[in-house]
Amino acid sequence: MSFHIVQILPMYHPDGEETLNRLADVKKFDTFDEQEIITYLKSHHVDGIILRAPVRITRTILDHCQNVKAISGGGIGLDNIDVEYATSKGIKILHAPKINSQATAEHAVALMLAVMKDITIFDKETRKGNFSYRDGKYTTELQGKTLGLVGLGSIAQKVAKMMALGFDMDVLAYVRTIGPERQQLADALGIQLTTSMEEVFSKSDVISLHIPLTADTKEIIDEKMFNLMKDSAVLVNTGRGGLINEQDMVNALKEGKFHRAGIDVFATEPPGENHPFYDIAEITMTPHIGGISIEAAQLTSVTIAENLIKAIEGESLPVIANLKQLESVGRS
Repeated sequence: MSFHIVQILPMYHPDGEETLNRLADVKKFDTFDEQEIITYLKSHHVDGIILRAPVRITRTILDHCQNVKAISGGGIGLDNIDVEYATSKGIKILHAPKINSQATAEHAVALMLAVMKDITIFDKETRKGNFSYRDGKYTTELQGKTLGLVGLGSIAQKVAKMMALGFDMDVLAYVRTIGPERQQLADALGIQLTTSMEEVFSKSDVISLHIPLTADTKEIIDEKMFNLMKDSAVLVNTGRGGLINEQDMVNALKEGKFHRAGIDVFATEPPGENHPFYDIAEITMTPHIGGISIEAAQLTSVTIAENLIKAIEGESLPVIANLKQLESVGRS
């Protein structure tokens, strides 16, 4: 049996599209127009949807998913899909397995180095022929400094290993709770745990964000947290842009509350033409590219294509984010 799949935006690697087209009948939309998607759903039997950011699966779209059994995002985060409403309709929501953890961790480290060494600023001045810009300027070493992690998932663990072993940094990590297993993990990695995010922000020289975006964590990094930072500290975000109150961060940098920021994610993506970050030289930015290495993109794209079909066929998969909720009401 061939399933009918709606693909919204190109996948991160052509191998994923080849896999999807081999396994199913695919209708591909190269741009995202909510009304266009709804019109298509109304007139076609669609078994599944596969998408990538910045596509948003809203309640309006879900109301027209009459035959849709599963929807897959293109990454780990699902803040662009109304998972709760989809669950109420019995639709399985899949996210990508943590294949891009290494790529994202490496990108976080790259941003740390870029902002600690002022790479983008020196690059800009050197291209202008302003070699003397270096006079009286100093970069900062990482050795012996404290790395503060907000969260301790797979990406944060990799960052901790790289910075502790590669740069001899001390590592302090914020977690909501400290149980025996987490403590054992932290001890093995040489990480000090705390349940106080304030402690991480006040003690760290480099802070890296690695928690999901939820109603509880939206704009959790705000003026209060920036006021705790050392004026020499840097902040890196490869998690979700919505974790940060962006205007508060701009104000804090203008006021010298902390030194630099490295940002791969924004509250709204793509950011608008007049985004306040653009005028701040102390912010080094990349376009949400952290997890998209060639290796991760290829493997992730193929895997999510295969997993979407498996989910439609009824297979139970650990990457079905709402599997427990569906099972509890007998709709899996």
